[in-house]
Amino acid sequence: MIMLLHSSLLRAVNDCEERTIDMSNNKIFTLLAINILLVFSIMVSIFPIAPLISSDLGMTSGEIGSIAGIASLVMTFLSIPSGVFADRYGRKKIIIASLALSAVAVFMVAASHGVLLFTAGWLLFGFARGFVSTPIFAVVMDVCKPEERGRAMGIVSGAIGAGSVLGYVLSGLLSNYFGWHTSFAVLASLLLLSTLVTTVLLRETGVKNTSRSIGQAFKSSFKWLGVREILLAGIVGTLCFMVGVFTTFLVPFAAKEQDISLVLLSLLFIPYEAVASFGAVFIGWISDKVGRHAPLIWAQSICLGALVLLYALDFNPWLLTFGYALIGLTEGPIITLVNTIITDKVIKINPMEMGAALGTFRTLQGVGIALGSTLGGFFYSRIGTHPSYLVAAGMMVLTILISLGLGKKEESGVSEYKSAG
Repeated sequence: MIMLLHSSLLRAVNDCEERTIDMSNNKIFTLLAINILLVFSIMVSIFPIAPLISSDLGMTSGEIGSIAGIASLVMTFLSIPSGVFADRYGRKKIIIASLALSAVAVFMVAASHGVLLFTAGWLLFGFARGFVSTPIFAVVMDVCKPEERGRAMGIVSGAIGAGSVLGYVLSGLLSNYFGWHTSFAVLASLLLLSTLVTTVLLRETGVKNTSRSIGQAFKSSFKWLGVREILLAGIVGTLCFMVGVFTTFLVPFAAKEQDISLVLLSLLFIPYEAVASFGAVFIGWISDKVGRHAPLIWAQSICLGALVLLYALDFNPWLLTFGYALIGLTEGPIITLVNTIITDKVIKINPMEMGAALGTFRTLQGVGIALGSTLGGFFYSRIGTHPSYLVAAGMMVLTILISLGLGKKEESGVSEYKSAG
């Protein structure tokens, strides 16, 4: 009887501990979602008001696109260092430092009245946000269960889409009524407040990996490029990010050609980000049930159809809203699947290098972001809106072809990793 009572009491204590852990994890996910939401809201806020900034500062669409692209490229190259440092020194320290520096950079942009300060602030923001995403995604993998990995990745990836809604709407509305400087000042203030809250509430996760020097960790991170499945997934993520940002850059200029107001333009972005956010959670959940590959092909095929539709039919606001909304699959669901495919493989091989591995492939994806805005400005200035949609469709065809190869069964990932080294 005593043994039975002891056993029941032990189970009750364990259940209580599990609920406490779950509550703690929920708090972590909330903090992570809010921070990544704010960072990406600022990152995309430049798109709907690009024509306004261009006119105010005397810059061309190509110059705005290049600045956004270079900042994203800076962010990209820091994905590997951020992962290595997060593995070695802890996730929380890197996240807090990057958020604080991001807030400073955006305040610089808000205070700018010339090209120089605007460019310096936006490039500094690119540097700072380069240290945000990889540690955040590493924390997600630290605390979630294997059978919930797709859904967990979808939740955080969905916060990127929700942040984009916030960025589009706030920047559009505030810029329309108060000017674009106010828009950036408000977003920077929200980010600063979130940084302070995160400093107090976020706990450290994961195990610090100090078994290798920083140089060895950097060298080791590139070995993941030798794992075929992970490499193909990284390339797919790069191309899909490129298509999404490419199309996003085109939309404000296409709307301006049709005299759509800045307020209506801001609302036009909402369906896109709704698809990105809710689609990421849904498709992550689906992938936990049916596998990653089939949903990936489905989502890419829908995006291809949307781009062909935008190219083939005459412009009107409803068509633009519908077609562009479907492109939201590139930002949320597809990237969720790609990152989960990578994570699945890394955890099987060496979970101690999760940060470095994610950094390597977020670097590839960041190249897509940088090239997307740069190529968007380039093609729009030379061939116009409709032909540019066809260029994006060609990119999507390429991603589908690569993804078909990604679905093939791999042999032992561990042996691939060792041979790559």
